[in-house]
Amino acid sequence: MDDNKRAEGPDYGVRLTGDELDQHQQRYQQPVSGSEYGPQGPQPSNEYGPQMPQGNVPPVPSYQASGAYGGPQLHPEMTQEPQRPKVLNVSFWAIVAAGLSYLISQLLVVALPNRGMSDEDINMLESMMEPMQDQLPYNSMEAYINSSLMTATMIGQAVIFFVAYILVGLGIRNGWRSMRILGTVFAVLSLFNFSLASPLVAVFTAVAIILGIVGIVYAWLPASTEYYRQKAWQKAAKKIYPNAPSR
Repeated sequence: MDDNKRAEGPDYGVRLTGDELDQHQQRYQQPVSGSEYGPQGPQPSNEYGPQMPQGNVPPVPSYQASGAYGGPQLHPEMTQEPQRPKVLNVSFWAIVAAGLSYLISQLLVVALPNRGMSDEDINMLESMMEPMQDQLPYNSMEAYINSSLMTATMIGQAVIFFVAYILVGLGIRNGWRSMRILGTVFAVLSLFNFSLASPLVAVFTAVAIILGIVGIVYAWLPASTEYYRQKAWQKAAKKIYPNAPSR
């Protein structure tokens, strides 16, 4: 009776012999598989720490391929030029027209007697420049204002500003964020450049200011901002896929 119970299961109240203990362990204890809990035994290591096991190693995600600053995943097709919205073309031509209006207003000022300055303005300017009067190559401030040197200076300055208008417009049209910020600064400063030298000069100055502001407003519309974002993604994609076609 006792032998049958001992064969069916372990009896913890009975002392087992050596052979019986071996049979009990083989029957009721299953070996633990090393693959179930990972590799067993000491792992090889070197001076840089434990090594990854050979085999199916998960790929390491690439920062560049995943996009930058929360952008989409970059792929070769993103190196192609994005479609420019029509509002940026409107912005470009408005800024160019503003620069042309400014150039015309300055040329009109050059053609005016005393450059459109009143006698009070000339007297005030003479009082301000009195300490430097001996250094000027002219007998009076009025002669200096109407000199050929002042004419060339005013025309050159007007041409330089007109070129600056065109460059800013081109930068905005091509998706340069720095030019959009610079154009915004120019639009704000143009508010202080309103001239009343003559009614015609005042008209062209006002037109230049209004067109410049319109151009900048169109450059900040949502469609324009989306185009700027796509241009930034295109620039990042070109760094990763330099051989991909951009057209």
